[in-house]
Amino acid sequence: MYAFLQALRALRQHTTSSLATFTTSLVSFTLLFLLGLVLWNLDRVVSSLERDVEIAAALKPTANAEAILTQIQSWSEVAEARLETKEQALAALQLSYPYLSQANELIENPLPDTLRLKLVNPQNVKQVAGRLEKLEGIAWVEYGGAITEQLVRVLGGLRIAANVLIALLMADTLFSVMGTIRLSIQSRREELRVMLLVGATRRFAQAPFVWEGLLLTLLAAVVALGLGMFAYSFISDALQKLLPFLPVLSTQDLLKAGAALALLALVLGAGGAFLAARSHLRETAL
Repeated sequence: MYAFLQALRALRQHTTSSLATFTTSLVSFTLLFLLGLVLWNLDRVVSSLERDVEIAAALKPTANAEAILTQIQSWSEVAEARLETKEQALAALQLSYPYLSQANELIENPLPDTLRLKLVNPQNVKQVAGRLEKLEGIAWVEYGGAITEQLVRVLGGLRIAANVLIALLMADTLFSVMGTIRLSIQSRREELRVMLLVGATRRFAQAPFVWEGLLLTLLAAVVALGLGMFAYSFISDALQKLLPFLPVLSTQDLLKAGAALALLALVLGAGGAFLAARSHLRETAL
């Protein structure tokens, strides 16, 4: 209780530096939270696209469809393979475009018989497509993995940039906390010297400063969570209206992200305060 009350007193005494640290932490935590949510959501989008990746292999008119299908079903990379006849393909096309039923009476069905494949691991789509192209009786192969591959590359670049930014934001918050704690120690230098001379332990003397750092970062994290969740909810609702097929994070996911941010605030607040107090109490004890 003594340490907690001393921390509150220090925050009141150094309002300007406390507000500066709080503001710095608030901006850092808000950006960290939003960056984490965006990257997590992009992972969900890419995973969703990978699950929907399908390889279509058109057969030549003279191809033995059943033999090729049996051969492909034996491949370990293939989770599911089915034959779509040209009649089935035309019927599906007419469901989407009813006016084609009239043209069907005038011209012969131009669509080929097609093999459609789902893979165990969608990341193997390019390799499997290459194997299909070499099979006898395959006219052409098409797969929707190109967009997914580009998204994966973009996501990788975003992760690198985000990790650099996250490291800078964390360092900024840590040093801001340390600066505030140094100021508190300087203002109580004589009081701390007396405490240590009469037998107080360094841990006892450090406790108020650790509490001060914790209070600053935890309060900033709580406000950042409120701002971040509001911003994410607004953006995700707008995206869902425009692109309802895009996956968004659930409330449970947001709670997990909030818990991670609170833990990070604890580590930065307590760690920064402890490092600053340990360094400067050595000089105070002299």
